Amino acid sequence: MKIRDWMTSVVVSVAPDTSVKEAFLVMKTNGFRHLPVVKSGKLVGFVTDRDLRRPQLSDVFREWNELYRISNDIHVEDVMITDVVAVTPETDLVQAASILVEKKIGAVPVVDEEGSKTLVGIITIYDFLKALVECSKKK
Repeated sequence: MKIRDWMTSVVVSVAPDTSVKEAFLVMKTNGFRHLPVVKSGKLVGFVTDRDLRRPQLSDVFREWNELYRISNDIHVEDVMITDVVAVTPETDLVQAASILVEKKIGAVPVVDEEGSKTLVGIITIYDFLKALVECSKKK
């Protein structure tokens, strides 16, 4: 089985200069935790809801904006991962799942070919679970 059979090909992404507040709202509105960062059609980074959180030095709750960097003054490029692990649509599903396990990540962007940075999809742990359920039904 290949990634192309299970990936989400309509991907919501943001630009590097998107405010963290806007990126946070995009995630919350759409119900997901991962956003590819694209500039001129090319993948330049990846941001997760965890990247938007501030480390808590205290257990004392103050305000929401202290829990998240939900500010228009901070941009996605300031918090995004730039060394992005990506796969292609032709990557074997098990190989991609192994990458998620090894890297301890919940999603991986899909680019059009090895070495390319053109975003064509995303595959998440949820997609892998769907594949597992579907394959178990066929047995």
